[in-house]
Amino acid sequence: MTLRNKILVLSLFLAIPLLAQDNDELGIWSEIGIEKAITKKWDVGLDLEYRAQNKARFSAGLGTSYKVNKYLKFGVNYSFLYSEKPEKYKDKSEGEVGIDWTTGYNRTLGYWYPRHRFSVEAIGSIKLWSWLKVSLRERYQLTRSRARTVEKFKYRENHTMQHDYGEMLEDDDGFPILDGNGNPIFVDEDGNPMPEEGIITENIVATSRTEVVETPAYTDQVLRSRIKFEYDKKRCPFSPFISAEFHNSVSVGDHMLLQKIRTALGCSYKFRKHNEVSLAYMTTFDMYDIEDNVVVRLYDRMHTINIGYKYSF
Repeated sequence: MTLRNKILVLSLFLAIPLLAQDNDELGIWSEIGIEKAITKKWDVGLDLEYRAQNKARFSAGLGTSYKVNKYLKFGVNYSFLYSEKPEKYKDKSEGEVGIDWTTGYNRTLGYWYPRHRFSVEAIGSIKLWSWLKVSLRERYQLTRSRARTVEKFKYRENHTMQHDYGEMLEDDDGFPILDGNGNPIFVDEDGNPMPEEGIITENIVATSRTEVVETPAYTDQVLRSRIKFEYDKKRCPFSPFISAEFHNSVSVGDHMLLQKIRTALGCSYKFRKHNEVSLAYMTTFDMYDIEDNVVVRLYDRMHTINIGYKYSF
């Protein structure tokens, strides 16, 4: 995707009204970072992050970057992720009530699981009009998740309707005995008259079982392209910014599938000499995914307030 097209897509997404839909998630991300300058061009850093939303996540990362010149910088990072998989409930009722039908559900218990993430990146930036900084970051990201066991609980109630019309009365010649309306008369085993609709009995058979399923290990590879516009004026502690990031899967067979687009609007504030805080509003649009070798269009959207603090020295 060209730089011009990325700017166009960014403008379109920021024009979308920020109204939550039924399938939207709301969350708060908080992060703390420490950065140490080894030389004028080389620095190392440590950051901690916690994401509080429908699927919570804690991460700790260690990285280093080297500035080749004022236009280009390279970086390498490692992060340990500890993520929550929330409980999943799926209704499995089927059939027509009153005839034969089934009620039940599948429930997958929630759990936490670890992941390891490695990334390399290149950041190119230019300064326009002495106050606008435009940067483009290309990051290759590899995430490794080990195999894990998942516990699933399945419950079913099978409802079967049984109709008993009884035995039809007959005269000595074998003909049906009729009532006053001309309908055959049916009786139960004790000889008592049966209603015209018979006796309906509902039989219920309940079953439940627990399954332990192993989720195989997997490796996820993503190319994250971010374009960012930032107000960068000397001696001004405030730096408003706007950005858009495109996540394309580069795993084997995914063919650069666009998985998500993340936009951000915020501001950083540098107080004193070594301290900086930031506040941003982000919207993540889940675009496409692959399920059973089929590309599926997603409609999920997540709104996030990002709060950050960084100490550099």
